[in-house]
Amino acid sequence: MALAALLTLAGCGEGGALDRLAAGETGKVVSVASGDEIALDNGLQVRLAGVETPWMDEPGGPGAQADLSRLVLGHAVQLFYGGARRDPRGRALAQVRLVDGRVWVEGRLLRDGWARVRTFADNRALNASMLNDEAHARKARLGLWAMPDYEVRLPQEVSRDAHGYQIVEGRVASVTQARGGTYLDFTKDHSGFAAVIDPNAVGDLTAAGMTPSSLTGRLIRVRGMIGWDGQMRIDHPEPIELLKDR
Repeated sequence: MALAALLTLAGCGEGGALDRLAAGETGKVVSVASGDEIALDNGLQVRLAGVETPWMDEPGGPGAQADLSRLVLGHAVQLFYGGARRDPRGRALAQVRLVDGRVWVEGRLLRDGWARVRTFADNRALNASMLNDEAHARKARLGLWAMPDYEVRLPQEVSRDAHGYQIVEGRVASVTQARGGTYLDFTKDHSGFAAVIDPNAVGDLTAAGMTPSSLTGRLIRVRGMIGWDGQMRIDHPEPIELLKDR
């Protein structure tokens, strides 16, 4: 029985976690448009769920595309769904696994350092596993993590002209409720960068053990798009990581 259990685990491969999701389409990868978009021979365009890679004209974009191409181009893959199945452009939003070897594509990209974790309120499956894979690459400074553009920022390093997807780490100085949401400020005078929790997300955060008021004084890491006002909107719990004091 022990041998059978070991064989079962071995057969799962690194993509075994995807079996908890809804199995979707299969197809052969015929092109790789970027580090997070592929096309299948059945005509389906697929946006890899749970990850963010640079655009092709940004630092690291060609490297991310090359890593994904190496993994999947010409290979059969299966899609798995853990949330919204299509984006506004009609692309499938899916976790992807190679049919042969059961390699989890998003997990491998994250471990190689060519992607960062990015979830959405309607698509956040496997967040914990993806963050773990990202952390290993970040500590080893692999791929994107060797580039200054993608370093984890301190709050004071986020200026009002900052843009794009950013990861910011700091200690919450105060938590303030306002009409636009709950503000996580990293300075006592409410100047500079803040993360703003959408009112509709407070219930989910509380259920996840992160009541906004409890974040005062906590060291956290947040991730998301920086808006025109230099602030980051949070609409589900997963973009907030509680860190150990150090």
